[in-house]
Amino acid sequence: MDALDGFALLLVDDHPLFRDGLAAALRHQAPGLRVQAVGSPAEALELLMNDGEGFDLVLLDYRLPGTDGLRCAAQVMERHPGLGVGLMSGADDPTLGRRAQDAGLVAYLPKTLEVPALLAQLRQLAEGEPAFADAARAPDADQAPTGPYGLTVRQVDVLRMLASGGSNKEIAREMGISPGTVKNHLNAIFTKMGAANRTQAVMMARSALEQDAAG
Repeated sequence: MDALDGFALLLVDDHPLFRDGLAAALRHQAPGLRVQAVGSPAEALELLMNDGEGFDLVLLDYRLPGTDGLRCAAQVMERHPGLGVGLMSGADDPTLGRRAQDAGLVAYLPKTLEVPALLAQLRQLAEGEPAFADAARAPDADQAPTGPYGLTVRQVDVLRMLASGGSNKEIAREMGISPGTVKNHLNAIFTKMGAANRTQAVMMARSALEQDAAG
C-alpha cells in the first residue's frame, strides 16, 4: 500500500500553469493521492473553514497575492492547529527552509524538485515525518531511527501514547498533528514492528518500552 493512498493535499498557488500542471502530474503518478488546488489564500481559508478536517497537508506557495506563504501559514495554523502546513518556493532564498522550520511548518519543498522527488517528500509527510528538502540546517533528529524496532523519535512518542491507551484523536491532539497523520504513523510503526493489529502492537510496545526503560 502506498503511504499516499487517501492522503489529502491542498495546493495553494496563484500561477495556474504551475498549479494545475503539478496537481495533474501528482494525480497521474500517485493515483491514491487526493489533490485539490486553489489560487489564493482566501480560497484556501474558505475551503478549510468548510472542510478543515478534510485535508492532511496544506502546501503554500511562498509568493502569494497580497501576502506570502509564511504569513498565510500562520493564519492556517492558528485556525486549524492540527493541520500540517508546508511551504513551496521557486525563490533563491537559502533562509526559507530554516524560517519555515522555525515557524512550525512541517515541510519546505523547492519548486525545482522533480515530481518523483516531490512525491518522495510527500510520502515522508504522509508517514508523519517532516520534510525539509532544502533546509539551511541539519535534518530533524526526529527522522533518525533510534528507538526499538528502528522507530524514529516521533514514532516512539506515538507508540508510548498508544501503549498508554490513547486513541488516534487523543494522540493527534497531544502531538498537534492531524488524526490522518497519526494513522500514517501507526501504519509505519506496525510495519516496522511486524504487528498484525493495534492490540498486538500495544502488547509489543509495552514490552519493548519496559525493556528500553530497564536498559
